[in-house]
Amino acid sequence: MVCGAFPLLKVIFMRVLCIMGVCYLAALVLLWTGRRGKISRKVAAVVSAVCLLAGSGALAAAVYPVGNSYGKTVNLLTDLSGNGAVVVPSPGSARTTAPLPDGAAQKSVPESGMAIPAAAASGELPGPKDNRENVSVISSGTVHDKWIALTFDDGPYPPYTDHLLDVLKAKRVHATFFLVAEQAQQYPELVRRMTAEGHTVGLHAFRHRDFLKLTEEEKRKDLEQGKNLLRDITGKNPVYWRPPHGFRDFSVMETAAAQNLTVINWSVIPRDWTGIDSQEIFRRVMDKAEDGAIVLLHDGDSPGYKASRQATVDAVAPLIDSLREKGYHLVSLEEYVQAEKRPGQ
Repeated sequence: MVCGAFPLLKVIFMRVLCIMGVCYLAALVLLWTGRRGKISRKVAAVVSAVCLLAGSGALAAAVYPVGNSYGKTVNLLTDLSGNGAVVVPSPGSARTTAPLPDGAAQKSVPESGMAIPAAAASGELPGPKDNRENVSVISSGTVHDKWIALTFDDGPYPPYTDHLLDVLKAKRVHATFFLVAEQAQQYPELVRRMTAEGHTVGLHAFRHRDFLKLTEEEKRKDLEQGKNLLRDITGKNPVYWRPPHGFRDFSVMETAAAQNLTVINWSVIPRDWTGIDSQEIFRRVMDKAEDGAIVLLHDGDSPGYKASRQATVDAVAPLIDSLREKGYHLVSLEEYVQAEKRPGQ
């Protein structure tokens, strides 16, 4: 009897909507028994209130992007494996280079330990045709220990993704794109351009839907289809996944783990999809920027793909310039994980 009931109990307590249902039903039963005099009305009221809070708390934990209530969720770069320290050696030390994404060119670090010119630190490398489009810029100094990642959801979505890639290329910055695979299927050339220019490509979903409402089979099929399609386009499996809306529960996290996907949410969200202008996007990001932050922006517009994303595109260049002025090194997720570990750490 217990063995037969276990699969049902697992289904109930793996899904937040079921947890909420059980908690709210328990609250109603307690209130009813209290009213019928089966238990003290005061006890019934208190325990039912606890049940209601538990159900609401379970939902809040599922929809709130920060936290590990349902399993390991990456909200900061420091939550990823690898510490992201890039070393510029002092005189006499071993020569070190910054690790780059697949296919990126390597940039040598001076043996002398002298500061790298300011132009290089800002990302404005010399030469109109220096053939180093994918160079990961190293700042001057001993260790570049302020890191921030720009991530973009819901693409690809021309012409905004095209324009965004132009800006990132001009600024010599690598970002991370969480793609809707249905869109990638329509615009594979943009996905190939992302990987060719050194950006990290992650999965958002095959079809942009709330995973809390999907069955186990629907979740599995969506992630499988999305992974396979992106692999067919880029030549490698995505390893990072951002759940639509950032929503997850035990079931969602278990499905992601079965697909060998690391769940990535964010720490900074300017809500750029709400129609605000580029200056407001810029202000909101700069107000919340911190070492290790993962910034959520949008180059796409799921599910309708009708709204403009020009404000986001326009905000990116000044964001990059201002963040660099404040000493931040802008990286993709792959770049951060592959970064060299500082000696002695």
